[in-house]
Amino acid sequence: MKLLIAEDDKTSRLILRSVCTKWGYDVVAVEDGQAAWELMQGIDVPQLMIIDWEMPRMNGVELCQHIRKKFPDNPPYMILLTSRNETQDIVVGLKEGANDYIAKPFNNDELQVRISVGRRVLQLQNELHETNVTLSIERSIIENIILAMNARAPFDNTSLRSIQAPVEKNSGDILFAAHCPDGTQHLLLGDFTGHGITAALGGPIAADAFYEMTAKGLPLVEIGNEINRHMCSKMPIGLFLAAILLEVNPQRNSIRIWNCGMEDILFFRKDNFRECIKSNRPALGIIKENLDNMVVLAIQASDKLYAYSDGIIETTNPNNELFGQKRLIASIVKMLEYDKDIEAIQSDTDQFKCGTDQLDDLTLVELSI
Repeated sequence: MKLLIAEDDKTSRLILRSVCTKWGYDVVAVEDGQAAWELMQGIDVPQLMIIDWEMPRMNGVELCQHIRKKFPDNPPYMILLTSRNETQDIVVGLKEGANDYIAKPFNNDELQVRISVGRRVLQLQNELHETNVTLSIERSIIENIILAMNARAPFDNTSLRSIQAPVEKNSGDILFAAHCPDGTQHLLLGDFTGHGITAALGGPIAADAFYEMTAKGLPLVEIGNEINRHMCSKMPIGLFLAAILLEVNPQRNSIRIWNCGMEDILFFRKDNFRECIKSNRPALGIIKENLDNMVVLAIQASDKLYAYSDGIIETTNPNNELFGQKRLIASIVKMLEYDKDIEAIQSDTDQFKCGTDQLDDLTLVELSI
């Protein structure tokens, strides 16, 4: 294994080089921190390093800082060589990136043991890094397969506007829409527990059932029951699908609603908020019983319904306040009043969170009658 020694004292550098070569290491020795830093810009850089603290041009602690920034994922193992023996100094060195330290004058046996520990750590670190690289590649392949499967879904956006903002490449939120041969409109908004690739795995299963059965003209309740059976039988324990199912009749004067563990559906008439349709059943995949929680709503031209995942109302600001349903309703009212695009709602949430991280997938859909 290649080992770098950075030591400005020539005698100490020669001694270190001699003993480390004797122990079987491929030693590269330089006279100061700047020379060591320049060497680390090349290829096949050393993974083991013995670094003197006090050096001209760039001291040992500065060198550790630079190396940690350059190699964040698989950094070298750095042993700081120092005549300082105060606890505060040792803490500073370790906090700034050194893995270990050894006091001058050093004992050869102790130095050999500490280098051996570093070598074992690096072996484990390299194995972990290689595993992570493999997992990252495999994850990307799975993500792309899921994206391709979802892209084939024949989403029909007639009378719909939506916002979709996943936290990761694949969203745990799903949004399906299609028409039956007789003109009945089906809409399903779902939110799998969690987000990312694990949550997204159930999306294609639900999509196949939704689109195939809608194309055959089957009622939405049967589609919901079929998806529920799939969730119960095929998905891992603990992975559920909260879902809203909306079925608008061909005359567009009545809508059937199933709210299974999702946030309230917001009903607007003449651009004014009228009521909430709350969840009255657990999420799909929890109980095997058929959906028996239908709500029928009489609707008329210009009515609007808004369904959304909890990511939007659970958006937080730097004070850890939630965006909440009241702000969402106010945002929708403002959007309708000024005839804005639906992205105005997401702009409101972005402004509210004021730079804080988005922690959950965010989806909102508007159904216009």
